[in-house]
Amino acid sequence: MQTQQPAAPDPSPGPGPVTAFVQPLGIGLLIALAFVLIYLIALHKPQPHNLPVGVVASPGVVAQLQRSISAQAGDAVALRPAADVTVARHQVQNGQVVAAYLPGQGSRLLVAGAQGTAVTQVVTGIFTGVAGAQGARLQVDDVVPLSAEDPRGFSGFYVIFGVTLAGFIFGQTSHLYSKRLSLGLRLVQALLFGVLAGLAGALIAGPLIGVLPGPFLALAGILVLLALTTGLVTMSFTALLGDPGIALATLLLVILGNATSGGVVPASFLPGGFRQLSPALPPGAATKALGHMDYFDPGAALGPVAVLAAWALGGLLLLVVVTGNRRRARPVAVPSEQASVTP
Repeated sequence: MQTQQPAAPDPSPGPGPVTAFVQPLGIGLLIALAFVLIYLIALHKPQPHNLPVGVVASPGVVAQLQRSISAQAGDAVALRPAADVTVARHQVQNGQVVAAYLPGQGSRLLVAGAQGTAVTQVVTGIFTGVAGAQGARLQVDDVVPLSAEDPRGFSGFYVIFGVTLAGFIFGQTSHLYSKRLSLGLRLVQALLFGVLAGLAGALIAGPLIGVLPGPFLALAGILVLLALTTGLVTMSFTALLGDPGIALATLLLVILGNATSGGVVPASFLPGGFRQLSPALPPGAATKALGHMDYFDPGAALGPVAVLAAWALGGLLLLVVVTGNRRRARPVAVPSEQASVTP
């Protein structure tokens, strides 16, 4: 007759009652406070900072005009000399400047409506005053208008927010439900999610509704990379920190990332610190990449795409290293010998 050893206890018991009670309460309060604090600090009073504006005039004239404007509007605009009207128009169309002022052309202002309503209103207001001081009436020409399906320019923000949120939720649910899958299967799962989410977002916002007028494949590529990035970064944070990694991903990607993305309030209108952080976080990089693909110089989207790729690679490497170390450190279960009892 053979007797079997009793089953070993579960090596990963759930949290104790105190932790189970306190942890959700603490994380929920932290997220609420962080959301309110970050959004209000960043967005409660947007002010323009150093909006690049070309001026078709000599450097001396431009410097004098800069001093005059700065006395009234602070650092709202940063003027740049442009050689001629053709160069100025090209710079506006490529997104190198947000507008171009032509004082010798009947006081004309070339603007890019695709830069956003806030930007256009600020530069138009400033140069209306400049032209009026010179006894002229400002003529405004929009050389890069927004899509007729997105007259306020907010749709890109909603697309990026939705894809970012989906990537975060995928990473969170992968942490909760896919722990027993092999690392290879989890990576395949993340890649499949990124492709499906990105294609769905691009299909809806592009061909179906038309709010993103750029080439479909380029838009899909950016959104696929954004979805994959947010998913991998969330997965890596939770692999490293466990449940607190969800709070860290929420703070960094969902709250701080979207508050500074520049989708509703342009990044140049954010206070110091937030302004510099915007292009370094995935939502801000994706916003800039989509803007160039939709309206401006597509080649300029390579920089923001590289930022997204760096985040995705970083999340992938962290996930692989943490998971690999954890599996090497896990004790190997040795099957217990079965004792034989002779009757």
